[in-house]
Amino acid sequence: MSKSDMFLSTGKMLGYISGCLFLLLSLLALPSAAMEPEKILSLSLQAQFQVDVEGIVETQVYHQGRNYTIRAKVVYQEPDFSYILYLAPPMVKGKKILDNGKLRIEYSPGMNDFEISASLNSPLARKRLEKGLNLIFANHTISQSPDEEIAGRGVYVVSLLLRPSGNPGLKIWIDKETFLPLKRERHSSEGKLTFSFQFLEIHFNKKLSREELNDIPKSVKDNGFRPPYRVIGDIEELKETSRFSLSFPKYLPSGYSFREGVLFNGGQRVDLIYANGLEIIVLSQSLPTDGKTEHSGQVPFTGALLIIGAKTEVWTSEGKIFVLMADLSEEELDKIMESIE
Repeated sequence: MSKSDMFLSTGKMLGYISGCLFLLLSLLALPSAAMEPEKILSLSLQAQFQVDVEGIVETQVYHQGRNYTIRAKVVYQEPDFSYILYLAPPMVKGKKILDNGKLRIEYSPGMNDFEISASLNSPLARKRLEKGLNLIFANHTISQSPDEEIAGRGVYVVSLLLRPSGNPGLKIWIDKETFLPLKRERHSSEGKLTFSFQFLEIHFNKKLSREELNDIPKSVKDNGFRPPYRVIGDIEELKETSRFSLSFPKYLPSGYSFREGVLFNGGQRVDLIYANGLEIIVLSQSLPTDGKTEHSGQVPFTGALLIIGAKTEVWTSEGKIFVLMADLSEEELDKIMESIE
C-alpha cells in the first residue's frame, strides 16, 4: 500500500478549475434578507436558470502554497445554457466550454482537442444540487453577515460553517436583485481558503445569439457527443451494470452518504462518490489492464465540488486496484480503507 498527497501540475490545476467553474458559479442565491437562511438557500437553487447574464469572472485556487488564477467571460441564458471563454492565463486563453442542458463540451478552437461530459444544467444535475442542499442543512450551520457590495451591486452575505468543528465551509456574496452569486470563497475541512471566484463586471438581461457562441468545431461534431462515462444514482443498478464485483466501505465519517456511482469504459472502472453537501469522498476501483496497476487519479466532474488539498491512497486487493481521494485526516482515511468489503 502506498500513500501520497495529491499534487497537481499547473496545467492540470487549470484544467481542473475549468471543469469546476460551472458548478461553482451556479449553486446558491439569496432572495430576501427577511427569510430564514434555510429558506433562502432552498429558493436559490434555480437562480442561474432564471437569468440572462454576461460577465467577467476571476477565479483563484490556493494549493500547496501556490496561487492559480484564471479570468474568463461567462454567459448564462435561461433555462439551461452556459458558456465560458477563457481570457487568461495564456496557456488556457481561447478555450471554450458550452453546456446546452444535455452535454458539456470543452474545446480549443482550431485544435482537435476536446472533452465531452455530462451537462451541469440538466434535470439530473439540478436534482443533484437539491440532494446536496439537504446534506448542507444536515451538516452545516447557516448564517448571514451584514450586506456588502460586489461589482457595483448590493449583495447579501451567507456563510456555511461545518458542524461540529465550526470551521468555515463556504461564504457567498449574492446579488440582491437577481439572487445570483457574485462572489464565493471555499474552505477546506480544516478551514483553510482553497478556492474563490468573483465577478469583476456583470451585465444582466443581455441576450446573445446561441449561434454566435455555439461554434463547435467540425472535428468535435464528427466524433459524436457522448460522455465517456455514465452516472448511476442507484446502488443496485450500479452493481448490475459493473463488469466486476464492487466493494463498499462500511465506515464513513459523520454526515457522508452515497450520492452516485460513475462507470467508465462500460463498467470496467467504477467510482463511488459519497458527499456531505460540500465535500466529497471518491472511492475508485477497477481491474488491472494488461497487467498494469496505474490509475490516472482523474475524477469526472459530475457535479462535485473541489477536492483540492485532498489526500490520495492507492492499493491493490483481491485482484482490484483501489484509489481513495478525500480531504480528510490520515486517521479517517485509514478507517475507510479498513472497512471496505
